[in-house]
Amino acid sequence: MTKKHLIGLTPLVCLLSLSFFVGCGDTEDMESSDSIVIPRELYDTNDLTYDISDEEVQELMNLDLPLNWEQTKYPELHAKYYHAHLLKQFGNIPAVHIVAEHKRKRALGPYTVTPDEMVDHAKARYVLWPNASNKDNLETALKTKLMQETDDPELYAKIYREQLIKQFGDIPEVHTVVESEKKMKFGGIIFPGGEDELIAYYEALYVLWPHESTLHHLEKARKAKADGTPFHLIDWDDDE
Repeated sequence: MTKKHLIGLTPLVCLLSLSFFVGCGDTEDMESSDSIVIPRELYDTNDLTYDISDEEVQELMNLDLPLNWEQTKYPELHAKYYHAHLLKQFGNIPAVHIVAEHKRKRALGPYTVTPDEMVDHAKARYVLWPNASNKDNLETALKTKLMQETDDPELYAKIYREQLIKQFGDIPEVHTVVESEKKMKFGGIIFPGGEDELIAYYEALYVLWPHESTLHHLEKARKAKADGTPFHLIDWDDDE
């Protein structure tokens, strides 16, 4: 009986965390290349909304900001000062509240961002600070959302490969990771038969993201192959 190996998409998580920092070039330049072109209507920022009461807005507007508010050590208070600062600078617009809420959540600890929230935050930053960097970040967010939601394996791979090449360069490990991740997302690596592919994937993954957990999985896979242990019997969560 064949078995499929499914694994959490660690590189995708890393990619999402970089979505607001990794540039992807200007849209006009992209249209003359083989890169994925995002429809221009998806860049529209007029669809941004945020639910906040008039009372909350008035409270923030009336808040007296200390001269050194940026040095406030309490995360919740710092986030409130930041929100008030943006509101007074840009006015009561959705982009202000979206950026401020993102800042508040990040200050309180890690949290999950949906694809739509990721795009809205990138749009909001571009509304407030319409520079080339934020335009690129918005493009990256739109591509990442498309990559997450597509049911086309080749489109997924093309977007993923493009973004990893921009991050790491056109190196063999990028192509190995992309092809393996594509297979995992759309079916899985089948055992027996996929042992070498899985080991190569972990080796490439460790080159790009040298995390301890990746090395742990790589060592387990190598040991299983050397011992002749069927890969579907590996306890990937065992720390020994």
